[in-house]
Amino acid sequence: MISDFFYSIYLIIKSRVFIVSVVFLGLLGILAYRLFDLQIVNEEYYSQTYELQAERTIYTAGTRGQILDAKGNVLAYNKLTYTVTFEDVLKSSDDKNKKLNEISYNAIDLIEKNGDSISVDFPIYIDEDGNYQFSSSSESAKKTLIINIFGKEALESKKRDYLKASAAEVYQQMCDEKFKIDKNKYDEETRFKIAKLRYNVYLNSYQKYVPVTIAKNVSNATMVAIYENEGIIPGVTINRSTTRVYNYSEYFAPIMGYTGTISYEQMESMNEGLAEDDESRYINTDVVGKAGIEAAMEDKLRGKRGVETIFTDSTGNKISTVSKTDSAPGNNVVLTLDLNLQKATYDLLEKKIAGILVSQIVNYDVNKDKEDEKDEHPIGIKEVYFQLLNNNVVSLSELKKKRTSNEEKVYNKYKNSVKTAKSTVKSIMDDDTSYDDLSKEKQDYIEYIYEELKTDNIVIKSAIKTDDKTYQKWADRKMSFKKYLKYAITNEWVNISELHDNTGFSTTDETYEQLKEYVNQMLEKNTAFGKRVMYYRIYDGTVSGSEICMLLYDQKVLEMDESSYNTLATYDKYKTYTFITNQIKKLKITPAQIALDPCSGSVVVTDPNSGKVLALVTYPSYDNNKLSGTVDPDYWSKLVEDESDPLYNRATQGLTAPGSTFKMVSSITALEEGVLSGPNSTIKTKGIFEEITPSPKCWIYNSGHSTHGTINVKEALAYSCNYFFYDVGYKLGTNSKGKYDSDRGLKKIKKYADMLGLTSNSGVEITESDPKFSTESAVHSAIGQGSHSYAPVQIARYMSTLANGGKNYKLTLIDKITDVNSEVVSDVKPELTNKVELRDSTWDAVHEGMRMVVTKGTVKSIFKDMKIDVAGKSGTAEESSKRNAHGLFVAYAPYNKPEISVVTVIPFANSSGTSAELTRDVIKYYFGEINLKDVDKSEVSTNSERTND
Repeated sequence: MISDFFYSIYLIIKSRVFIVSVVFLGLLGILAYRLFDLQIVNEEYYSQTYELQAERTIYTAGTRGQILDAKGNVLAYNKLTYTVTFEDVLKSSDDKNKKLNEISYNAIDLIEKNGDSISVDFPIYIDEDGNYQFSSSSESAKKTLIINIFGKEALESKKRDYLKASAAEVYQQMCDEKFKIDKNKYDEETRFKIAKLRYNVYLNSYQKYVPVTIAKNVSNATMVAIYENEGIIPGVTINRSTTRVYNYSEYFAPIMGYTGTISYEQMESMNEGLAEDDESRYINTDVVGKAGIEAAMEDKLRGKRGVETIFTDSTGNKISTVSKTDSAPGNNVVLTLDLNLQKATYDLLEKKIAGILVSQIVNYDVNKDKEDEKDEHPIGIKEVYFQLLNNNVVSLSELKKKRTSNEEKVYNKYKNSVKTAKSTVKSIMDDDTSYDDLSKEKQDYIEYIYEELKTDNIVIKSAIKTDDKTYQKWADRKMSFKKYLKYAITNEWVNISELHDNTGFSTTDETYEQLKEYVNQMLEKNTAFGKRVMYYRIYDGTVSGSEICMLLYDQKVLEMDESSYNTLATYDKYKTYTFITNQIKKLKITPAQIALDPCSGSVVVTDPNSGKVLALVTYPSYDNNKLSGTVDPDYWSKLVEDESDPLYNRATQGLTAPGSTFKMVSSITALEEGVLSGPNSTIKTKGIFEEITPSPKCWIYNSGHSTHGTINVKEALAYSCNYFFYDVGYKLGTNSKGKYDSDRGLKKIKKYADMLGLTSNSGVEITESDPKFSTESAVHSAIGQGSHSYAPVQIARYMSTLANGGKNYKLTLIDKITDVNSEVVSDVKPELTNKVELRDSTWDAVHEGMRMVVTKGTVKSIFKDMKIDVAGKSGTAEESSKRNAHGLFVAYAPYNKPEISVVTVIPFANSSGTSAELTRDVIKYYFGEINLKDVDKSEVSTNSERTND
């Protein structure tokens, strides 16, 4: 048996099968070993991966809802565009900053080469003089920047007060320490652009897969360039996105507002009370409403954020999706406003203001210092020429391009004039001549320098002892600037540490020399100082009005007109005056650009039966498309510096005394409190009210007539008799013993002003100023003077209550909320605050008196051809004796069954007649007597009727 076994072995060995068998068995052994080894390796790998993977959350914004007018016209929507986005996809390394800077540079280069531009928010901008400035002056905005870059702990740092750091200091630290942008490799302009990109990418660094948009609505050429150069711009790609777009922005911007990336303070406020895991919480990349309806209706417009939870490995790469919730669009907001009524009213208002402005411009010099307290304050033509420079219609910094011989000529005059002015300043600071012995031009330079020194904290305002005799002498400007500054240095009112780096002792004279050098450097590149210099060079004829007007063509403010340009080149003063006034008449140059009185106004049109606002117009306006999502820094800077203040909504924030439009309150108070026994009760009026001193006069006394005679309350409203209402105010404050107490009278008047809704906020959903009832002189307050101060929307609420017979509705801009399919989610119902209960005879007297205003009274000639019966009241309010009075007019129509109420305010119009004319035209448009084509075709009129109130 054994021998048979060994024999078999022998045969196998002898055969080829042996070889194959050995090989086969060997392979099986190796395979088994490798499988066993692989199992161990895989177990270790999966164990490590399991330990290192992390859960992360990715957010996608929900589409923001639309904003529409009452008739369904789209005012704000989201446009699908192609954008360039940038995501940090690099792993951490010692040279990561360097690589990100190179990627940023390459991306900027590709985008700009193809005609597009970088579009990102950045809290710092470079002004026209090359200085770094914070985009917002608020401490809140600065705090947000500090937290974003240096963390919350920076605010508590004891080594450095970050909140006191200048924009330049914050920017340089950001570049040098945070992002390490090499100043030797990149020029300053490029470095600034790289910093803008790096800052925005850094804000998103805590959540991967959320790229930052760095350029919007890009061209096909840019898209191709990005795709073709992916190798040098990792993380930069093309994406589809939505951009918030505003139609008819000029007409609606101050109401609509705009959107932007949420600030730290906004996020803290909006998240207050929400749990950490609440999906509705805001995050620091969210785009939210920043102003206007966009901000007020944020909770309705905001879409629902999409949320995706994923697992990532140790390098941040996505492994798997755990859960995902899709985003959802926000609701639509439908306004009460009517697009066409808004457009017509805005255009009519601008033309009316232009007409008033042109009528005030005279072709001779006006010395404002020598003007007395007269009714009219004309505008000298040279002031208009200067404003073209001063309000940046034409740019001093652009002069250096010298594109035309005229631009080169003006540039040379400008440089030489500034050089001379600097020498003048140096001589003043070297001289002991008393301030009050200097020329007005030299005084002006010193005033500017002193204000700048205080702004720069070189002169420490808080350190100055205002009761110091030497300081008081300077305050009266009875000593030299040199002597005062040396005294300030001696008394440690000057921040010496800002003037030199050494810590050693310096004498007063040495410090003063350093201060002089500081002033010299400050004036080196200083456009604001240059504008002051040019003011005097325009007035003394060194720079002519013709040369300034030619710059309008040189700098492409106006489309080139060879004939007009050649006419200006004759330097004829009358022709130049005619040229610029004609440009204003044609609105090629607007009142807002000139920014002289008047350059602004507002109109509020309401439905008195519901409180709905049908038109809310404020002039001037701006383009909110340039602020939405990403703020255009150049445009923002221009808006902030614009002397016509286009960001200021005058309809809701422009407080003014109501003037004679308040007299309906006084009429109601007098009738209801028994000062007047009834509507036919009369007062024998005089020209001067002598019961108090100083004794106020009725306007008729100053017009060559002595008195309105004996009149009742309706006639007093019709002719706007001040004496009648002085007497009413006095009697309301007089007690049973015959003693006058102003507070007693004010208390009675306020009771009815409250009831009529005048002293309350109007109710509109956007920001408005608080109303202020007068606290001084019942006599003056009864005619709408005193310290009364109300915004047009508040006067509009009061007028609506008067028009409808006592129903005090809150005003509203919101009609309803609809979903993405236009289905109504909620309607806004009229909100009645109170019902004013008065005698029927009182209501009748006030309404009849307002009707008589337009049929027999102060504006009868203006309304004589109206097809619709109108009731109204004119009013003027003086703010300063050196400026023209404000013009107001309030009205409702039709008289017997009011459908609309209109309030018009034109600051510094000098007469309520212009406001009455504008109100008339708005009413005509509403009731179809004129249409948009008529408004467009209408010419600017300089012949407005003057009224007295």
